[in-house]
Amino acid sequence: MSVLLLTHVARPGARLARPVLTPDGLPLLGRGTVLGARHLGLLNDMGVRTVEVEDDPRLGPWEIVPEPEAWLSALEARFSTVSTDRRMVAMKDAVREVYLEYLRAVEPAQ
Repeated sequence: MSVLLLTHVARPGARLARPVLTPDGLPLLGRGTVLGARHLGLLNDMGVRTVEVEDDPRLGPWEIVPEPEAWLSALEARFSTVSTDRRMVAMKDAVREVYLEYLRAVEPAQ
């Protein structure tokens, strides 16, 4: 199983599940490469926001792009106890919109 790793907050040690290609389609890093600090710096410098890595229990939740549906469900659950408070509903809606926009921005190119 693989997950999307946020390169700007990732710690070294994750193993690529798919190769990383340059904008021209040339291989930059191969599948199985263990990402070091130098790799992560290079990826960030090139504007690569996410890479697909092998799932690893050592990865922190802040390093992984969440599945939107699971994230939305968790957001609803967090705000379920204040569903009658208009201000809290407005806050939940704002958080949802901002974070979904962020997820669209980090979505890898197909």
